[in-house]
Amino acid sequence: MSACFRNADYSLNNAPSASQLVAQVSSHCTDLSAPDLGDGTLCIDNGFRVSSDNFSFANWGRSIRADANVTVQTLIDLFGHSAVCLDGPQDKCTLRPTTTQKLEEWNNALAGGRCEGLAALSTRFFLKLDDPRSFNSQAAKVADLRQDNSSLESAIVYWWATQFLTEVSDRAATSRGDSPLQIVDNLVQGLANGVGYTLGLYYQSSGHSVTPFAVTHRNNTFVIHVYDNNFPGIRKEIIVDGSTNTWTYPAARAQLDGRQTEWSGNTGSLELTPMSSRKGPFTCPFCATLPAQANTVITIASRDSSAPGFALVTTRDGKRIEVTPSGITNTISGATYELSKGSKAGLLTIRMPSESSDFDIDIRRASAVLPAADVVVTVQRPTMPSIQVTGNLAHSVVGAASTSTPLLKVRSDYTSVTAPKNNSLRVSLAAGTQLSRSELTNSRTLLVKKIAQDSIEIALKGARGEDIATTSLGAASSTTVTEATFYLDETNTIVSTTAQVDAVPVERQQRNNSTPQVFVPITTTTVVTSIEISAPD
Repeated sequence: MSACFRNADYSLNNAPSASQLVAQVSSHCTDLSAPDLGDGTLCIDNGFRVSSDNFSFANWGRSIRADANVTVQTLIDLFGHSAVCLDGPQDKCTLRPTTTQKLEEWNNALAGGRCEGLAALSTRFFLKLDDPRSFNSQAAKVADLRQDNSSLESAIVYWWATQFLTEVSDRAATSRGDSPLQIVDNLVQGLANGVGYTLGLYYQSSGHSVTPFAVTHRNNTFVIHVYDNNFPGIRKEIIVDGSTNTWTYPAARAQLDGRQTEWSGNTGSLELTPMSSRKGPFTCPFCATLPAQANTVITIASRDSSAPGFALVTTRDGKRIEVTPSGITNTISGATYELSKGSKAGLLTIRMPSESSDFDIDIRRASAVLPAADVVVTVQRPTMPSIQVTGNLAHSVVGAASTSTPLLKVRSDYTSVTAPKNNSLRVSLAAGTQLSRSELTNSRTLLVKKIAQDSIEIALKGARGEDIATTSLGAASSTTVTEATFYLDETNTIVSTTAQVDAVPVERQQRNNSTPQVFVPITTTTVVTSIEISAPD
């Protein structure tokens, strides 16, 4: 569904002042009170109510049940069988190596929460793009649905994953260029025309997604009324200040000690994503070989939301992208970053410009009292295998000088991976139809060179940089997928064992509905007893 209005012209050369924006938004508002929405006068209310249209359960992270997380079927439903599987029967899937890596990455990112999926699906229910009875035949409303429903969990994960897709993330990124008051203006007009949205908020190095459904005018502020899936059954308010063109979200997060954290921000920290951007078809961001001049893509996901890892990317001339618990700093020209909606354990995506081919990547923890964060780091570069590193990678501490070798060194003709001192990590290389795995221990380094003639030359170095062994791994495409495990034998020779990857059973791609449906309400037929009343004599 798309809006039937034209956005105001908010070009950089014609940026309106806060007072002009207040007047613009106020022109859409009424002088009617809205008791259900607290003090103030009504600007727009699309009728969504948390008592019936929200999920009765709260947002949660990664499940102990594999089928409640991101599955092969999730990826097939998003991108199609041919994108994520080798050619073959539609009821079976032999996973491409990069598909296996993406499942590892996204399932760890789920530790940060599923807020985007809950916000998007609740909007779809309200727009009648989905029917709660498709998940439970006895559910008269969304609030009747329960969390322990496998088909519902799959749908929530599907919509959670759409935030990482170009068609969705580009719309969200464009919206982040609007100021908070511009966001309010667009929201009021969109809701008036039947558009459904998710509202993204970013604070420090965390993100969150909620469902906006109404706007009121209260003194010199505009109040965005939202369903926050962290607080089922409660109407929450995001306050946009008409004087400062900033926003605050009181009691946005509950801390373990019971304290409430207030979020706040200005331009760049709010985004409005219309449901129309999620209708597909979607471009698979990891399925195709990167063109020669493509950017380097780095993704970081933590397994534990209570002990996340924080990325530090440093160029040789001292420029950096630095993530800390309190925020993100970017001084690298041409580099961009994007946070997922979730806690600090969500997914961070960094894109380094193609001309930047000399930088280091390290992962740090928030405090020395926390354990070394268990993190998944993936690096995709043109003409290189996709390199994924997993393990307790964050041994350095944010704000403290590091004395260890960086986790990854990215150079023009190779990428190296170094294990932490007195610890180990796991590494996988995906190229063609081969996935190669190994374990690095105790400061040893794996040097991975560019793909040449369908092979990858690798070298193993010791803790002092001394050469130990070299070999080549396969990188060709075939009609089968092989998984190789390579290791160092007692003669300091790299040897490997290989096995063919078996197909797993899957269903055909399920496409989401993008047209509002007319759902017949649940009715109960009752025979009413007839009563004869006689007039008095």
